[in-house]
Amino acid sequence: MRRLLPLVALLASSPALADPIPAAVDAMIESAATNPANLAVIADIAKKTNPASAAEIDAKVAGINATAAKASEEKLAAQSFLEGWAGQGEAGGFISTGNTENRGLAIGVNLSKESRQWKHALRGIVDYQENNGVASRERYFAGYEGNWKFSSRAYVLLALSWERDKFTGFTSRFTEAVGIGYRLVDSPRLTIAIDGGPALRQTRFITGFADNSVAARAGFNANWLINDVMTFTQTATYYYDDSNNSLLALSQLTAKLNSRLSARFSFQYNNESNPPAGRENSDTVTRATLVYSF
Repeated sequence: MRRLLPLVALLASSPALADPIPAAVDAMIESAATNPANLAVIADIAKKTNPASAAEIDAKVAGINATAAKASEEKLAAQSFLEGWAGQGEAGGFISTGNTENRGLAIGVNLSKESRQWKHALRGIVDYQENNGVASRERYFAGYEGNWKFSSRAYVLLALSWERDKFTGFTSRFTEAVGIGYRLVDSPRLTIAIDGGPALRQTRFITGFADNSVAARAGFNANWLINDVMTFTQTATYYYDDSNNSLLALSQLTAKLNSRLSARFSFQYNNESNPPAGRENSDTVTRATLVYSF
């Protein structure tokens, strides 16, 4: 009897063995392995409906995620600079209010690439309108943003941009900025990041006056995967200097039509605190475009 007591105590203190994952549930988890967001949802439902198998389900999901992370790491390590770029092209119409009230054409392109430590993004957009051969809306923007990741959530930012908007009051503006960014939320369905730092701006106004200034820059980026079809993104950039403060905010709602084609509705808000005489402080552009992913 004395010999049995330690064995009984050991068995009583040991955790119960988890039940194996039912075959149907295992198949569902395997089918969602390529989609992290779906995998998390299915795993959560599976654990609620099969609580005795929760530990086995967690172990299986952890194994799938580890395998995917390793494969992604190996793929990124083998890429050259020209490999791994993905992009979107969009075209459609817009309605503008403020200094101009017109309907016209909007064309844009976005390119992005992510390596083990770098994330690169290139963006260009053109809004153009002519009335009787005279341009009534003419805005051009081209920008690059590079993020060098030095931790799982923090990164160093490099941002370069050029823009031209005569109806807002400037013929050209170059901006160079550096800073530090941090992802406040980093999940498969929602990411929110903020960044900030110093910037240089060289602006030539329609009056011929040129202004070179040192500014403070703050940025906000959010991406919300509402479901498998709908995505909402919000970006905002604010520059503060002694002569003029600028805000550019862009909200976009994108709906997938198929694997390549999407429909997008966007609203852009621009504000200049000290525009040239006769110009309004704010402009808005509302766009409806078709987006092709490549």
